Amino acid sequence: MTIFETLTKSQQAEILKAKKLVTIKDLDALSYGEDIELTGKVCLSHYCEDDVIVLNLTEEWVEVFQILFDTETKEIIFESI
Repeated sequence: MTIFETLTKSQQAEILKAKKLVTIKDLDALSYGEDIELTGKVCLSHYCEDDVIVLNLTEEWVEVFQILFDTETKEIIFESI
């Protein structure tokens, strides 16, 4: 079971809303240790020392998806955690 599947319907809706807001530009500009708030309840977070970007529920700081992206093809992949 993924973390997304364990969330409430409201949390799932907020995550899905935030996923639609993620852009290659934002992902490419995100520095190590930086967070970008997408909605009032969800943010992008770039790990301090790793090339890992995750989509988090901000209040609980629950990592729901890891994000992979390719700036050349403009492809964004959300991997369930």
